[in-house]
Amino acid sequence: MTNREHDLADGEFAYQRVADELRQGINSEEWGPGDRLPTRAQLAERFGVSPATINEALKRLRRDELIVTRQGSGSFVRGGAQDGRRAAPRATGSVEGGGGGDTWAVESEGVTPVMLKPYLAEAFEAPEVTLDVFSMTTESLTKRVSDQKDRIMEGEIPPPRSIKARLMLPDCDSPNLAIPRRIDGTDEPRVRQRLKAILQSHATMFKEALYELQRCTPAPEVEVEVRVVPFSPQVKLYILNRHLALQGFYVPDVGTIQLLPGREEVGIYDAYGTGATLFPYRASNDDAENRRGVVQKCQAFFDSNWKYLATRVDL
Repeated sequence: MTNREHDLADGEFAYQRVADELRQGINSEEWGPGDRLPTRAQLAERFGVSPATINEALKRLRRDELIVTRQGSGSFVRGGAQDGRRAAPRATGSVEGGGGGDTWAVESEGVTPVMLKPYLAEAFEAPEVTLDVFSMTTESLTKRVSDQKDRIMEGEIPPPRSIKARLMLPDCDSPNLAIPRRIDGTDEPRVRQRLKAILQSHATMFKEALYELQRCTPAPEVEVEVRVVPFSPQVKLYILNRHLALQGFYVPDVGTIQLLPGREEVGIYDAYGTGATLFPYRASNDDAENRRGVVQKCQAFFDSNWKYLATRVDL
């Protein structure tokens, strides 16, 4: 039996599980921009799989533009100096729509994959913080918000006057979710309930991190509302302080999960948002017609779904 056949016998999509673990390591900054990943041999030993499986996992990360591989040097997290990337200058100006001569426009900025952190850090330095989020689980966001809570609690930055967050997530009780779903197309409640448990865990930690800030002096006004929609998001969207939109994509893929009882392993269609490349757009006074309105349209998209299709839930 070849190594590849061995991995297939142990779990047909072992490489996908390895890729997801590596994504989470990058997202949690176990390996930051420019860091070298462990060697293939080290990763194979770490995950208990063959080098062929590691090759497949790394291929997926390269496809998602999370890493670069250089012959003879290894694989590196994108975003270090070796990439030769330079972010575009930040745009400034009024962000309010409507009268008074104000206009909506955007500037597309260069961005490194998995770099939500600096944008969120910037948002939390404002006197009033608003977070509108449409995502599958809020896993990436929760970690970054906890970091900002620590900055405030440790006195690194002053607490904002107010923090208002709206989380819009998939309704895991809906049998119509396209993702996650069994490969054969049938609805499996255990698949949806597994997602629900993950979603509730991260959303609860998100709320607790923000409400903990009410212990600060002065204590900020904190408001968090969670609503669910009866469909799976295909786009991950963060709108920070109503003037910066960060947009990523949930790309459907095949994976495996273990379901209880019995740890039954089933193949599913899923979307892996952890480590997704984010494309940022910042509102400005630039009146270029070909760039006008992207942030405004992102906000309108969120507000419309929130108002008409989302249902409030208590976690």
